[in-house]
Amino acid sequence: MKDAELLRRELRAAREELIRKRAGSPDEPGTTTSRLPLMPDRDEAHLRLALMDVEALEAHVDRLERDLDDLEHGIDRPDE
Repeated sequence: MKDAELLRRELRAAREELIRKRAGSPDEPGTTTSRLPLMPDRDEAHLRLALMDVEALEAHVDRLERDLDDLEHGIDRPDE
């Protein structure tokens, strides 16, 4: 279950980053694009998420949700 926990942590971080980007001013489209503001509340292991734009984050969240669902329902990983 170590893999599932890692997926959950990354999924949580990706969702939080997506919320940060969506919370930007709707009048300024540049606030939701890729950038890396220095914020101490970010998990250093997931700083790369701050470089993703909203669309990339949404796709990443979808992938993580599918991977976690597959892992929890016993679907084998292709590399095993």
